[in-house]
Amino acid sequence: MEEIVRAILNSRTVSLGPIEKSFNIYGFKCLGVAEKLLDLDEMSDSSVYIWHVKSDILPVSKNEIERWSIDAPGNRHWILSEREITEEVLVNLPNDFRVITWGPDKLSRWIGESVLRGDLIVNNSSREEIYLDENSFHEIKVEEGNEAITLNPIIKLDDWLKTEPLGNLNSTPVFLVVKLWKISGLMIGPDSINDEKKWSFIEDPWMKKIFPFHEEHIFLNSPNLRTVKAPENDWLSLDKLKTNLKPMLDFRKKEKSDNAAELVKSTMLEWWRVDLSSLNFEFQYAQIPAWKLMFEDGEEKILHSHNGKTYDL
Repeated sequence: MEEIVRAILNSRTVSLGPIEKSFNIYGFKCLGVAEKLLDLDEMSDSSVYIWHVKSDILPVSKNEIERWSIDAPGNRHWILSEREITEEVLVNLPNDFRVITWGPDKLSRWIGESVLRGDLIVNNSSREEIYLDENSFHEIKVEEGNEAITLNPIIKLDDWLKTEPLGNLNSTPVFLVVKLWKISGLMIGPDSINDEKKWSFIEDPWMKKIFPFHEEHIFLNSPNLRTVKAPENDWLSLDKLKTNLKPMLDFRKKEKSDNAAELVKSTMLEWWRVDLSSLNFEFQYAQIPAWKLMFEDGEEKILHSHNGKTYDL
């Protein structure tokens, strides 16, 4: 977590200056001194000491804060805590102290939004690839050696929380594994005319939905996050995939016809229907941003960034 915080601050051009000495304050680590903080309007006018508190079962106590304040240098501080920390523990601090505290909920949202905004970019040179047994469906090929494509999120976590108040919870950004299908085949038109076509679709087992894919949907500079996979039986079989795709591939097209007897040209809508037997399938795994929500009672859910719905893990 400490490395992530440093990376986000660095991406937002926040320079952490060195501290004069190391402070042996139990539970608190000073990351450095920042001259200016974009994320804290209340403390944007002078330097601020930034502290990190590691995760633990118990919340930060009033006694811990008082011991920290005795050894802490300066009087302007930003505490990023993975432990619960309340305003009540700050009541006995010296009057000249200005302290901003972020608990695990706000800290995780800040990190998640930074990741999805592109402030935090981590290259992944050892991404685990998942391959389907090609012997199971002879019409399916899996593209190998490709880095997983990430789709842009549609909703923001903070906006969702405003409309879905669920009490105290922690959130961690993750990616949901989906399939990017590349399909080719024949369309059969009027008078049995053939036309070869190519399509790209996303199969999302979480939303149980197939939708067209376009390059403008790609989230550039995707970070390296934990991926969450749906159960194997949530993926569509080849027959079910064809059945679901057919109404999406069939279309009506304007066709000109000549009536020689009347010397009149008319324009009609004619059906072009996909020849399911001609379809060839290739896929690669792709990913969609999401958040893992962790509630006070220990329950965990996935919040999907495309439809704003939550799913059980």
